[in-house]
Amino acid sequence: MNTEQQTPYDRLARRLAESDSPTVTTLPDGSIDRYGTVSGDGSDALETREALARELLGNRAAIEFRVEAVEPGGQAVNAAEQLHELGGDVTCYGHLGHPVFDSLPFEAVSMGDPSTVYVFGFSDRDVMFVNNSAVVEWTLDELRRVGSLSDIFGGDAICCSNWVSVPGLESAFHRLGAADLPRIPFVFDPGDIVGSARDDIDALHDALAALQGTFDVVYSGNREEIRTTAAPLSAPAESGCDNLTAIRNATGISAAVMHARDEAAAATSDGRTSVETHHVADPERHTGGGDRFSAGVAHALACGWAWDTALACGNTCAVYYVGSGKTGSPEDLGSFIRDQ
Repeated sequence: MNTEQQTPYDRLARRLAESDSPTVTTLPDGSIDRYGTVSGDGSDALETREALARELLGNRAAIEFRVEAVEPGGQAVNAAEQLHELGGDVTCYGHLGHPVFDSLPFEAVSMGDPSTVYVFGFSDRDVMFVNNSAVVEWTLDELRRVGSLSDIFGGDAICCSNWVSVPGLESAFHRLGAADLPRIPFVFDPGDIVGSARDDIDALHDALAALQGTFDVVYSGNREEIRTTAAPLSAPAESGCDNLTAIRNATGISAAVMHARDEAAAATSDGRTSVETHHVADPERHTGGGDRFSAGVAHALACGWAWDTALACGNTCAVYYVGSGKTGSPEDLGSFIRDQ
């Protein structure tokens, strides 16, 4: 195929067949994820969130649920799993103090006890109940207890997550922005910030701007998270790309990226880039896809790939996981691209 006729997914398939093994760090959360189903009056599991709402608004004093699987979780862990499957040399620094994390196939360094998450799957979307009481505040001093900053941030890229559930990231970003560390991609997914107060979003903008002093910061979120992040800057635009540009211009970061059902897009110093998202007809998982997206982007940037290929990589990692419930290897993702 002529190079000019190749799509970003064609170029991604070729890249995945090559041997790239970047060194990437993920941090700082961790959770024990308990996947289950909820039952109504009968013995069958409730299929939709609307059915659950009817049960909750009815006269029932108790709702029955069944835990069917327990897995290591957290955005940092999910991202590390994807980076490892892509062939990266990955170390996850998180709150991993529980035997459920012992089976992780990459180096996992614990800074404390994990959160507990109950995930109930419905046909339209998952519902999560989260207990974050184990993480009171996270600091760089906690990170220094388990490793040197030069080792932790001295690889090819960083993948950091969960601003909303890890108090202390704001202060850590300001301190990192003044640190003497290599300038590498720092892909940051804030988690579900939709509904956050304006003051909190303003503080996030300031922290991103400070962090850019040391790293090439890449802000990553879904359409609603990007809209929320852009809201204090001006009236949120209908176009996700306009919101990405507003965030980048206001904070001075290297890039802002968005993953959505129809497209993945980025605003960078070179302008705007977007790729189409593959459709998933029957999702196996509704949560965790965004973490795989950020990991795919981090892997691509660590390898020095172009932005359209990086977006295609993030999209393919996310869509493959949502459709299959499994974290894809290069072979899995390459076959998926060819099938599409």
